Amino acid sequence: MALLVDALIFLVVLMLTSAVIHASASHDDADDRGELLRSYHTVMLSAELPDGDGSSMSAVTLSDYIIALSLSDTLDEQNARQIEKMVNGTIAELLTFNGRAWLVIEIGPTVLNFGSTPPGAGSDVHADRRDLGDGSAASTLFIAG
Repeated sequence: MALLVDALIFLVVLMLTSAVIHASASHDDADDRGELLRSYHTVMLSAELPDGDGSSMSAVTLSDYIIALSLSDTLDEQNARQIEKMVNGTIAELLTFNGRAWLVIEIGPTVLNFGSTPPGAGSDVHADRRDLGDGSAASTLFIAG
C-alpha cells in the first residue's frame, strides 16, 4: 500500500512540474511574438519614404508622413498607395513567418487596412499600437498565430 501511495505522489508531483514548465514556455512564446511585433512595427514606422530628388534634407519617415496627412486633411487614393508601397515589404515578411499579418492605420475618421484579412473569432492575435502625433492618427500592426 505504501508503494502505491509513493507512486501516486510521484505522479502528482510530475504532473504539476510539467504543467508549470508548459505554462511558462507558452508565456515566453507570447513574449517573443510581442517583441517580434514591436520590432517590425518600429522599423516600419521609421522607414523613409522614397523621394525623387534624393536629398537627405527631404527624407520623411512613414510616421512623419502619416502625422502630416492627419494634420492636413488631404488623404486621397495616391497617399494610400504611397503608404501601401511602404508597408507591403514588411507585411510580406511577417506573412512568411506567421501566416497572417495586417496593418490598420487610422487617420482621423479614415481607416486604411493593409495585409491579410483578420482571422475569425477565437484566434490568437497579437497587436502593437502606436498613437502618432497629437493622437489624431494611429498605427496598429497585428499578427495571428
